[in-house]
Amino acid sequence: MRLRFALLMGSILCSQHIHAETKTTKKNSEKSQHSAENITVHGTRSSLLATSSSSATKTHTPLELTAQNITVITQARMSMLNSRSLSEAVRYSAGVSDYGSKDDPRGYFGTIRGFTPDIYLDGTRTPNAATAQSLAIEPWGLEEMDVLRGATAALYGSGQLGGIINAVSKRPHLQQKDTIAIQTGSYGRIQGATDIGGTLNKDHTLLWRFNGLVRKSDTYAKHILNNEIFVAPSLRWTPNRSTDFTFLSSFEQLDAGSTAQFLPAQGTLLPSRWGQISKSMLTSDAAYDVYSKRQVTVGYALRHEFAPGWSINQNMRYAHLDLLYRFVTTNALSSDQRSITRQALLQSGNYNTVTLDTHAEGHVLTGPVKHTLLFGVDFRSDFTALRRGQATAPSLDLYNPVYRQITWPTYASRINTNATATQTGLYAQDQIDWKNFYLTVSGREDFTQSLTVDNNATKNASTNQKNNAFTGRASLLYKTPFGLSPYAAYSTSFQPQIGVTRLNTAFVPTRGRQVEAGIKYATPSNARWGNLLITADVFNLVEKNELMSDPVDSTYSIQVGQQRSRGLELEAVGRIPGAVDIIASFTTQSTTITHSSVAAQIGQRPVAVPAHMASLFVKRDVQLTPAWKAGLGSGFRYTGNTAGSLPATFNVPSQLVWDMEAHADYRNYRVQLNGTNMANRKYVAMCTRSVACSWAPGRAMFVTLSAGF
Repeated sequence: MRLRFALLMGSILCSQHIHAETKTTKKNSEKSQHSAENITVHGTRSSLLATSSSSATKTHTPLELTAQNITVITQARMSMLNSRSLSEAVRYSAGVSDYGSKDDPRGYFGTIRGFTPDIYLDGTRTPNAATAQSLAIEPWGLEEMDVLRGATAALYGSGQLGGIINAVSKRPHLQQKDTIAIQTGSYGRIQGATDIGGTLNKDHTLLWRFNGLVRKSDTYAKHILNNEIFVAPSLRWTPNRSTDFTFLSSFEQLDAGSTAQFLPAQGTLLPSRWGQISKSMLTSDAAYDVYSKRQVTVGYALRHEFAPGWSINQNMRYAHLDLLYRFVTTNALSSDQRSITRQALLQSGNYNTVTLDTHAEGHVLTGPVKHTLLFGVDFRSDFTALRRGQATAPSLDLYNPVYRQITWPTYASRINTNATATQTGLYAQDQIDWKNFYLTVSGREDFTQSLTVDNNATKNASTNQKNNAFTGRASLLYKTPFGLSPYAAYSTSFQPQIGVTRLNTAFVPTRGRQVEAGIKYATPSNARWGNLLITADVFNLVEKNELMSDPVDSTYSIQVGQQRSRGLELEAVGRIPGAVDIIASFTTQSTTITHSSVAAQIGQRPVAVPAHMASLFVKRDVQLTPAWKAGLGSGFRYTGNTAGSLPATFNVPSQLVWDMEAHADYRNYRVQLNGTNMANRKYVAMCTRSVACSWAPGRAMFVTLSAGF
């Protein structure tokens, strides 16, 4: 392993030397680049505040004119916070929880407005982490992340009500600054990364870019690894002013384990006669635990202007994922509260998906009214092969653990299914601009079909489901002459549910609706002291037809569940007087189960959803000499208490965490220090049931050496 790591590091470092001649050519050609340089991701985001995003409307719309609370997490923000995962990248965002600072290699486990978000890459859906078969998102390969709050089905189709997180890949452009970085720090972390690019011809119509990362690291969970190899080559072709084609690809190999070590509430949150369970306690088994994933993505982004004011855009991606997952989970606490019974899990998965989104955008005038029209068709095809076995594992003493050999479960004994699913959506949108009023109306019809074959059942029993659904969104925003923009919006969502009831009736989709009203303020573009975007909003979300346990037979589900979430969000991002960069947010939300098959759950909060969240990060840079610059940043994240089980029997206390960042720059070289949980507070990050609590990571510090060319 060390030899392979050294060879890969060497190849990354050598690629920078090979690139030097190409880079010189690129610098001499920047002035001659034609106007086709306008790209969807709007170039490298070198500040904390982005001015626009295409995720919310699929058109180039300024953030202050988007009638929705959206946060654009720029690459500069991810670098400043040393975001090592998607979970860490979305920190300091209003309405977003990351399950108590727990970084999990299996994927993102968190909520937006009390609901689990869907994850998108370059505008198309990726598999979620529900079965640990999620598409890994590496922040080093991203230009930005867009957090869209609320229902987005009118443009994106089926999904959760709370919102989506859309990751945008880095792409070739002439303004790129080549970077090479080496990082070390807590958990024995050693990481090397490079981001380089250039031009391939004299006309500068062919541009290339290569992102690469190699990491060898442990995690805060004892004996659990987080090793990774990531490469993402891309190629951009702009033959003329009307056509822009970008080829995107990536390969990722993740060799890790699950950081979700499940402990009982007794001995962590609640007192135990045996004392407190050690923070380094491993409830799984180091000799058995594996989370190994290989994934490949290949796709493109095409934009072609076929007539004045009219263009067609197409995003396509094929993704393949292979997974091997072994884990030992906690079942129950013994009567004497000293040991736990456990279960061994053996899972393999194979996932293939094709996504294709094509839409035409046009700009027309009808008298004094400006229209931005959007017409599109969206298609997704998924295939998932899931094999899962479970077997009883040896019990484990929590205070004097002795790890006995795990007997492997029988392959695919618990789950052995092949599932195919397709979704086709037709959508249209009109953005109307009239005398500083901005009305947006969107509508979409979806046609979904799924087939699940149970290979363990007699005669390979299959479940075939078809669902059609219409979703819509309407919003109105008014921009005042002094920078305030109040808005109101209404939107709906749906999500197909696979399976049947005890009476063999197919499930119907969950349906959701949202009402949102807010106000935005953006500083004038000519403000000398900086730029700042402030958003305040209130929301009310209701989702029905959620699956709940059947009271007659708990092995089945019925669709009687309903959940409501309402609250207030405040967020400010940008620069304030004194050249101080700031990220601030505050959230108060009431998430309630309003209908359930279990009477005791009605009126209660879902587990791991906080009622209050607040965060603040400030940073100030100082120019010491013409060649030297230094900066210092500090932040606090507060998460209110959460329910630890359902029905509620205990709560997880609130958390306050301190982060910091410091850096020194000499010309194009930087040394940066990042720290999280600087006070090394010991606290329980979250609980989802009485035997599924997890300690939060302690203090972690990382040093990054980087050079830009």
